[in-house]
Amino acid sequence: MRHQRSSRLIDGLSLAGRRALTLGAWADLVHSTGVRYTLSRLRSERGWRTLGAHWREAIYREIWGNAATSLGAEMLPLSSGFLEIRREGLSTRVWQQFVGLDDAVTLRLALDKPLVHRLLSAERVPVPAHSRMAFSDGRAALDFLARSGGPVVVKPASGTGGGGGTTADVSDARQLARARMRAARFSPEVLIESQAPGAVYRLLFLEGELIDVLRNHPPRLTGDGRSSVARLIARENERRMTGRGRAGLTPLRVNLDTALALERAGRSLATVLAAGTTVDLQTVTNDNRVEDTETVREPLANDVVDTARAAAEAVGLRLAGVDVITSDPTRPLAETGGVVAEVNGHPGLHHHYLVADPARATDVAVPVLERLLEVADEKAESKRTRGLSA
Repeated sequence: MRHQRSSRLIDGLSLAGRRALTLGAWADLVHSTGVRYTLSRLRSERGWRTLGAHWREAIYREIWGNAATSLGAEMLPLSSGFLEIRREGLSTRVWQQFVGLDDAVTLRLALDKPLVHRLLSAERVPVPAHSRMAFSDGRAALDFLARSGGPVVVKPASGTGGGGGTTADVSDARQLARARMRAARFSPEVLIESQAPGAVYRLLFLEGELIDVLRNHPPRLTGDGRSSVARLIARENERRMTGRGRAGLTPLRVNLDTALALERAGRSLATVLAAGTTVDLQTVTNDNRVEDTETVREPLANDVVDTARAAAEAVGLRLAGVDVITSDPTRPLAETGGVVAEVNGHPGLHHHYLVADPARATDVAVPVLERLLEVADEKAESKRTRGLSA
């Protein structure tokens, strides 16, 4: 009965428009976390909006500046975070992780998750069992949950990255209705996927060459025997603010994924964790701590690398972050039930620097910048050739 009421609520909100869905999703979260915490969160996020962009620009200015120095180039800050990098009469421009390697159509295509799944399936790349549907189609959503035989992931069908609107480990009808409402804030259609077991591995490819691998764990915090979960989260966000981006470029946000993770663990924001007790705060990994991201130096199975490379090629990306979920990256995906979950066209390069052990981090901006300057040279040569033939 409760899931029927939730489905009717979504139907009513859908008729009222996107703003009503946003308010409905907020009301649902307030119901889970309380008014006091919600107000505190809003104050904290205002601070992040004010300062976060400056920190992000500073981190990327350092990343690209160091890469330029390594390659004997010079970097010229323009404005609004844009940077121009020059070497021997050649130049390229970057903005944070955005670079001029892939065309706008391919980058937009990479945001259409169902289309990406279809392209990957055509190349026999394993993807999660999934279904695309209107966010208001409660019956189709329930049917998929019943067929899946396990938890599912609910996300906007297109237009988002960085885990926006995504809720994982959804296992019953009420959770499904809440997750659909959250995803509907971002897209009129939702994508529901069977949840694959294992950790998330980010494989970064540059024109087919694997240049780095990360292992991402969910965000987690450890109790001290005195502080509530809400206080531990606030303390983590204070640490990130004090670190001015080096302890994370986004806050640890409390959302539906957090509420469900705490419910599964039998805890809430008011729970005081015993000293040394660790709790996972989300299933989605995007808000995890720097300490929860590891550079992987151990060799991966050839099948895992080849499959991820095929995924990037199927989408048509020259620079791609491919997210693979597997319980053991040293074994073929067919043996572990692993899948390619996402193919990202604007992979955040900062993730490869803000890791648990910075001394092991891969300087991924160097090969990317080298290729950008080579492309600039190729364009200059093409222009010279056209001039000679005119």
